[in-house]
Amino acid sequence: MSMLIHLIFGSFLWYAVFGVAVSLAADNNPATNSALDLTDKTLVAWAYPGNLTQRGGSLLTLIDEWERFDAVVFGERSLGKWMAGSDFFHRTPADQSAYPPETADDKTLVQIAIAYKKNVIIIYRNSRQYARYQNVKPQSFDQDVTVLLGLRYIGHEGKIGFFAGAIEEARIYGSALDAETIASLKPNILSEPKPLAHWTFEDGTADDSMQLFPTGKLHGHACIADGKLHLDGKDSYVEIRRPRPPVIQNMFYKARLPQTGNMWDTWLYLHNGTYYLYYLANHGPKWNNISMATSPDGVHWKEIGRVLSKEKGYDWMGTGSTWKSPDFDKDGKFFMNFSQQWPGRPQTIFFAESKDLVHWQRLDKEKYEFKQDPSWYKPQGRWDCIYTIGRPDGGLYGYWTATPKTHTGGRFGFGQTLDGARWKALPPPQVYGVGSGEVGAVEKIGNKYYMMFGTRLAGVHCMATLVSDKPEGPFYAAKKNLGLLTGHTYFSRFFPTPDGVLVNHHSIARNGQVYFGLLKSTVIDEEGTLRLGWWKGNEKIKEDAKVVELSKLPVKAESSVAMFAETLNVADGVVLEGRMTLPTLQNAKPLGLYVSYSAKLGTAILVHPGGRSVLGVIKADGTGFKAEKKVDRQMNFGATAAFRLLLKESLLEFYLNDILIECYSLPANADGKIGLIGDVTDLNAWQVNPAQIVDD
Repeated sequence: MSMLIHLIFGSFLWYAVFGVAVSLAADNNPATNSALDLTDKTLVAWAYPGNLTQRGGSLLTLIDEWERFDAVVFGERSLGKWMAGSDFFHRTPADQSAYPPETADDKTLVQIAIAYKKNVIIIYRNSRQYARYQNVKPQSFDQDVTVLLGLRYIGHEGKIGFFAGAIEEARIYGSALDAETIASLKPNILSEPKPLAHWTFEDGTADDSMQLFPTGKLHGHACIADGKLHLDGKDSYVEIRRPRPPVIQNMFYKARLPQTGNMWDTWLYLHNGTYYLYYLANHGPKWNNISMATSPDGVHWKEIGRVLSKEKGYDWMGTGSTWKSPDFDKDGKFFMNFSQQWPGRPQTIFFAESKDLVHWQRLDKEKYEFKQDPSWYKPQGRWDCIYTIGRPDGGLYGYWTATPKTHTGGRFGFGQTLDGARWKALPPPQVYGVGSGEVGAVEKIGNKYYMMFGTRLAGVHCMATLVSDKPEGPFYAAKKNLGLLTGHTYFSRFFPTPDGVLVNHHSIARNGQVYFGLLKSTVIDEEGTLRLGWWKGNEKIKEDAKVVELSKLPVKAESSVAMFAETLNVADGVVLEGRMTLPTLQNAKPLGLYVSYSAKLGTAILVHPGGRSVLGVIKADGTGFKAEKKVDRQMNFGATAAFRLLLKESLLEFYLNDILIECYSLPANADGKIGLIGDVTDLNAWQVNPAQIVDD
């Protein structure tokens, strides 16, 4: 597992099959129509609190794949008080001093209803107004919403907020009910208006009587008896998750399945024309699974889900890679390595095998566990993530993250296997020019061996380039472009293909959401310097995209930013291409692009002489620039340079003459307004198609 960066926080769906719209609605009845749009709504529940000292449990929660939620919560911010719970308290006031404390015991039924109407939230207790306040960030929920009964939150942070007591009934309405209507509601009696969803538990199940949601799944010690859902406040809840058809994602793929969680390190394997993307992920507080997606072209990705999970008794899983058996013609096997960590014991490496790259079977731990060799490596040190290359005499060489003993001069592990699964450690290669870190990948390109190595340069996490003439080293820090990937990216891996050796990595939004970055080509110049470039396969992003005609606004006298009139749909993705006449004088004004993320602020990409680029926050009028990232790829870009900007939500990638300048995460999601700074011409733009549902 890559440990250098650890972020703790961490779709619009176009229902189509190859461009043909698909309706999932059974009829026009809102209760059976799958095209949900819940903004104005009312959540209602009748319950018996188990005790009045419990903190933060929820009777009824709506939560989406981004972990935004609205919930009927008890005692989270103020002991014994009801509140409208929400993600990061976006719709929950801090001051609850005026809220009356609850007095009901475990034999007293209490009704709590929360009505959301545009910018107002009203909480009712037994049909009397309990609290009312302004809602500055209304939250909508669509067809991907999940309902939780007895639990406040489920997601990357685990399961939080169990309710203790019993729920008599729960309902969801598709509008904000008024006080009179709420007063007329009675358990087990349906009246107008009909709810969208309705759980009574009278038949002993967690069925929705309106049939909008499938049967709920009981977890922990949750049980249904006497027409009530009984919850112990420790591990009990009901999860009601609507079926999600497979979705094809285009441009900055992310894991969507809840059982996967947020992804981290990625690696790829190409076989028979299919791209297999694997990633370490954390459904919960620690990395606990390896999941995957597939693609026919390296651009359009279909999520498959988990293929391996952390075993019981282990603390966490670590990342790996995939390779073909040296005897593939005979056994048809692929191997994958991964690490696991016991509490208080060393991290070691294990293996799994597959014949289809989707279904994986662990190899016997006793027979195949790969442990630290104390001859050269510290017994309690890192031991993680083997990356393989061919061995001239048969079998494979491997490089992995390790902690060599100081006298070796090494920074990582090195070894070999003859059969692909039984490994022998060898002395670590000597390394010069960098400190400790993590092995991303090694490949022979031309007559040199290039390693992408996760480490720190000038205090910044990055993937650095190491170079060697021989597989056993020594390895030296690259003389130019040492920081191959920096900023909001990490853990790049090589990916051999018929198009040459490509590179993949993950990109990190500032809210902790992790995405799969676009595939990159490897570009080696005459001096042997490695840079990352635009992969021609990414042109497929534009093939099914819509061409956008841009009309540039005149530059205002008080601003150096010229804004396009159009507001682009950055939720699905935008591609912008053009040319820049690069400055020649060192004191010349830079030129570049402006990407807005609020009415007054945006991110500027400023290009200086020689293609040196600076990214940072700037005001909408072009003043107040604050640099966040400086990039010098140490090459000659010429007098004019073609550029590419790829932008989706808060992530962007920027290229000059098809050389990657930077992958960058905006402080917030872009709002679709883009501008120009200086002499930027020959513009072309594409609007990327939304994600597509496919028919399996």
